[in-house]
Amino acid sequence: MKNKNILFLAAVSFLLLGITLSPAYGDDAPALLVFHSPNCQRCLKVKKEIIPRIEAEFKGRIRIEYRDIADIKDYISMLGLKEKYDKDIVLELPLFFMNGKLLNGTGDVKANLEGLINASLEEGSEKKGEILGADLVSHFKDIRPLAVAGAGLTDGINPCAFTVIVFFMSYLAFQGYRKLELVIVGLSFIFTVFLTYFLIGLGIFNFLYRLESFWVLTKIFNVSIGIFSLILGILAIYDLVRFSRTQDAEGQLLQLPKTVKNQIHSVIGRHYRKVKEKDGQKRSPLGLARLVLGTLITGFLVSILEAVCTGQLYLPTLAFILKTTPLKAKALVYLVLYNVMFVIPLFIIFLLALLGVTSSAFSQFVRKHLASVKLLMAIIFISLGIFLVWRG
Repeated sequence: MKNKNILFLAAVSFLLLGITLSPAYGDDAPALLVFHSPNCQRCLKVKKEIIPRIEAEFKGRIRIEYRDIADIKDYISMLGLKEKYDKDIVLELPLFFMNGKLLNGTGDVKANLEGLINASLEEGSEKKGEILGADLVSHFKDIRPLAVAGAGLTDGINPCAFTVIVFFMSYLAFQGYRKLELVIVGLSFIFTVFLTYFLIGLGIFNFLYRLESFWVLTKIFNVSIGIFSLILGILAIYDLVRFSRTQDAEGQLLQLPKTVKNQIHSVIGRHYRKVKEKDGQKRSPLGLARLVLGTLITGFLVSILEAVCTGQLYLPTLAFILKTTPLKAKALVYLVLYNVMFVIPLFIIFLLALLGVTSSAFSQFVRKHLASVKLLMAIIFISLGIFLVWRG
């Protein structure tokens, strides 16, 4: 009996000693702050794929707190931490903070995050990082127009929007639409992208990005466009090999044969058809209106589904200044400037697509350099496809 009591006391002592020597658990563990945005796909990917592995690896040793920068208090907190601990860090979401150290969401996030956590745990005492005193008005006054323009231009490289507008131009040209109508369609698409991203910058659609089903739809959209691009790339390679062997430009696969064009015309082109009247030249105003309406809807959907961490350094500040300070006019100019620059790359792609489907000189150039054009098309389509499928 005594032996059993001794063993029991020894076991209890061992457990108590283990508890005493173990790291802090629960609410007493040091916090890893994760700043994210509702319309940031990279944030969602990190939250779903990387954070669970970090939680398992450091179970009980840290706690994870999410901060949504759509909430102005969390956005001010993030700027305060940057101001206090690392003024030079680029605000690429998600942004992590722990024990006086900041880390952005670029590079190998998992490895970098593990390094941040290990270094913070080794230092011991936690540095509290709730800095709510960042002055957004001063921050706004420090923003320069050139920086806003540069951010908009960089963020405007949107592969999916490029693919859609090229498809629009090519499809409508095959259907016999005139240059003026192609211009109307292209500019309508670009204007819709501009307006949608302007509203995204104001936080109008944040509720959508908080829906789990919305991100499932986004993934399907990206993967579908990516697979379509890969198919086009494969067809371009086939055309390149065939032309290299035969030097015959006829019978290329990467074009729409008449049977396929007719099928597209009957199935998905119902609202984009050329409506002939008795003289065979005039078009129905209603038909053109439907075409523009379809373009507006498509541009809106592409923009909503393709919003990926754009403008995080500026847009929340601009939205705050617009809503709460006398500097509304300047903030509005900056927001317009950002979005104008955002659609510049898309506008360039539109011009190239328009040139490609309406210029006989351009068509002659393509025929003369068919092999080079096919090679370039294959590289672009396959690279775009891999990128979209991987990101999806």
